Amino acid sequence: MELFDQTDCNWPPDPLGIDLTDGSWLTPQQAAAAARVSERTLWRWVRERDIGVKVFGRLWISKRRLFGQ
Repeated sequence: MELFDQTDCNWPPDPLGIDLTDGSWLTPQQAAAAARVSERTLWRWVRERDIGVKVFGRLWISKRRLFGQ
């Protein structure tokens, strides 16, 4: 599994244009479970890689950037 798709030139997206109901965004807890890593590891990835966006003060993780899909 390849993590973190670095080829997305439209990153970061406009937080107001994100559709959080389309299934392509995860909470940090959901992302950690999906990637089968600890939440601590997921938060490290958020700091080291550009995989999340804050929307109204909450962090959302892009599935595509997390898994390179």
